[in-house]
Amino acid sequence: MKDFIDAELAAQQDLSAVQRFARLADTEAFAPGARHRDRIPLTRPRPGEQYAFEVDLDACSGCKSCVTACHNLNGLDAGESWRAVGELQGGSTAAPYLQSVTTACHHCVEPACMTGCPALAYEKDPATGIVRHLDDQCIGCQYCVFMCPYEVPRFSHELGIVRKCDMCHDRLAADEAPACVQACPTAAISITLTTEAAVVADSEAGAFLPGAPDPRLTFPSTRYVSQRPQPANALPADYFAARPERAHPPLVAMLVLTQLSVGTFAVEELLRALTPASASASAAAAAFRATVALVLGLAAIGVSVLHLGRPLLAWKAVLGLRRSWLSREIMAFGAFAGLALLHATALALGDRLGLPESPALGALVVATGALGVYASVMVYAATRRACWHPLPTALRFFSTAAILGLATSLVLSHIAAWLLPGASASAGPALATALAVTSALKLAWEASLLRHVRDRQHGPRRRTATLLLGELHRVTGARFLCGFAGGVALPSLYAAVHDGPAVGPAFLTVVAVATVALCLIAELAERHLFFVAASAPAMPGGLP
Repeated sequence: MKDFIDAELAAQQDLSAVQRFARLADTEAFAPGARHRDRIPLTRPRPGEQYAFEVDLDACSGCKSCVTACHNLNGLDAGESWRAVGELQGGSTAAPYLQSVTTACHHCVEPACMTGCPALAYEKDPATGIVRHLDDQCIGCQYCVFMCPYEVPRFSHELGIVRKCDMCHDRLAADEAPACVQACPTAAISITLTTEAAVVADSEAGAFLPGAPDPRLTFPSTRYVSQRPQPANALPADYFAARPERAHPPLVAMLVLTQLSVGTFAVEELLRALTPASASASAAAAAFRATVALVLGLAAIGVSVLHLGRPLLAWKAVLGLRRSWLSREIMAFGAFAGLALLHATALALGDRLGLPESPALGALVVATGALGVYASVMVYAATRRACWHPLPTALRFFSTAAILGLATSLVLSHIAAWLLPGASASAGPALATALAVTSALKLAWEASLLRHVRDRQHGPRRRTATLLLGELHRVTGARFLCGFAGGVALPSLYAAVHDGPAVGPAFLTVVAVATVALCLIAELAERHLFFVAASAPAMPGGLP
């Protein structure tokens, strides 16, 4: 009993975090020129060293003073934050574990935001190691938000650019602590010096935070230290939450329409190669279909600009060609558009302008279009999100090109037959059959992904399946319903009745129009779900 009473009395003598901060404020530690010198290095980084955040988890109380100080000092928008506070939970009923965690930019050794930026709007200071965002260079494409596995860059709707923590580099240069460091009442955050070798070694050993993205992705320099034993089941408080991501409508439209355009050109060239004597080889009909495909491709490129926060600076998106897949996608589709324009012009006005129609030009259009679709695949695969792996993303994108290319060619062949003398839709049954098979295979594959809702591990694939069958079930249902009706049922009906004596061209045209409309709706819904159901990696968050 005496030991118990002594322990309780000793605990009452311990100061709270607020009391310790109040006592510190009365000492010379707050004198001008001496504030928080124990929280930043006394020397500048030497060659091979860089600044890094160090967080004492035992001292972090979750008060969010760091969040407020960062917001106020940097003049951030309402709802914009460069620092966040989450929680780790675990332990047992007898010994519960709850730990607040403050997080910000980790100023990584290999920053993914810098690697992915198409406008070269990021730089890693060689003297300090601080990863800085260059606001004047940013075009607001937000690709760095996808690339960063820690949800660090934040988009400012007011300014139309992305911004992030720069470790208050101007304050450090003046021997002042960053806002978050200076504001923390428990001295939980400090700035230290580290080396690239030490960061890599810690990342290889998995020395980071439970539930956080793999540190080997970018080698974050932040160190989290604690003297408390961490239970093996410690996980972020929001680990089991499944939240929809942003939809990005301009990107949805751009991806679907570019793939439609590429697919239509590919189907047209295939028909011309397989049936050179058919109506598909008619110069007028071929020019008509190529022109429509070109217009849709140009519309897709135009729509993509709407995604930019600063569209007048869109030309900067090609500056990162050496390392950014987004720059490569833009260049590939730019080449595709130019060659498609030349090809459509040669088909439509070749006789008048003296331009010979060249099969090689059509093949080159398809090749550059396929290269553009591949670049689109890599734009998302490069983020290394589980649901955007290269093979599944390639299956989605190239099958969309095939489905919409077949459906568009089917309806254009009927429209050409109505408008152009001598043109026919004789290839309709073959197109409809190919469309039904391709759509059925894609729908079956997508449906198989829903099985992840039963996974034992609550990983990103299970979160995606949970969203598709839960909060997003209406869009998921519409995607499968329209995909089956437009991609399987109507094409099968078309192929079955095409040669029937009681079926006229008007009925077949109506079926073709309904087919392409439903297929387009289905693929737009699929691409919408591609974004909103993607489980994004992030640092530990709070309770949902």
